[in-house]
Amino acid sequence: MTPEGMALTDLVFGAVKASSRKGKLFTEQQIIDLVGSRDLKDLQNRIKERYPLLAAATPSLKGIEEGLIKSYKDEIDRFIKATPDLEPALRMAQREVDEYRAIETLKSRVGIFATDSKGGERRPLKEDAAQSALKGFEREVEEATEIYEKYKVPGLIDAVFARQRIRNLFSTDAGMTKDVLEELGEYARLKADVFNISVLLRGIKNGIDRKALMEMVLPGGGISWKLLQEAAKQAEIKKAMTLLEVAGLPKTDSPRALERFYESRISKMMNRAYYDGYLGAGAIMGYLELKYREIRNIMRIANAISLGIDPKRAVQDFIF
Repeated sequence: MTPEGMALTDLVFGAVKASSRKGKLFTEQQIIDLVGSRDLKDLQNRIKERYPLLAAATPSLKGIEEGLIKSYKDEIDRFIKATPDLEPALRMAQREVDEYRAIETLKSRVGIFATDSKGGERRPLKEDAAQSALKGFEREVEEATEIYEKYKVPGLIDAVFARQRIRNLFSTDAGMTKDVLEELGEYARLKADVFNISVLLRGIKNGIDRKALMEMVLPGGGISWKLLQEAAKQAEIKKAMTLLEVAGLPKTDSPRALERFYESRISKMMNRAYYDGYLGAGAIMGYLELKYREIRNIMRIANAISLGIDPKRAVQDFIF
């Protein structure tokens, strides 16, 4: 078999592997049901069958987070071994997991501390541990520190990291075939649109300085830069959404409905990439995206439970 044939076999194998795992993801209703867990131990018991690493973990916020992240990174490693042609993109998915620790470390550096399950503030990492957590994220750290010092909005730190990840996705091409690059290019454009819509509409809803929102807008998606800038200036979400409809977006009744529209487009694109006979990069990246979204939601639920947040509010404000 030729090297080209071998690469095709690897990618198809990886796509089939990813497709077989989709049925093992929690449904949206199952995720919402997890919010009703009595405590962290109950939450851990509910999810340990799908995340075996948690079976022996201490039922704590840190234990759950570390178990979820390690499970995800281990799965990415298995996909890298099965589909070496996709390694650059898969390494970026792995990098997204490392962002979580880097973001928390950076927030502690600028004086934002998470609250632990006993109601006390977590202590910031020692400097050597902080340097280790932030290694490789120098650009994100510089940009996020600058924008936080300017606007004092913690959520913008998360947004800066997400924005850079999409920039990296646009520039990833090492060792990839033309077909794979076309799939990832479409994926990156949709991710840019989801990012821009989420940042703008959530920012307007929470009264964030419009200058900050305009700084965060990311070019490269399907919605024009001019239209995004105009939407960022609006005082109300409805007016911003009306403007965005000009770009062909559907008329929806909420920002979350608009985000789901794009999530659906990404999902359909991933399925088309697989079922229409492409190499299967879309199926693999789509599965990993859904998996990491599940993990993020579970971590948010764990945080809400540890803080004693009302389940109804947790569903509304923490589940995405």
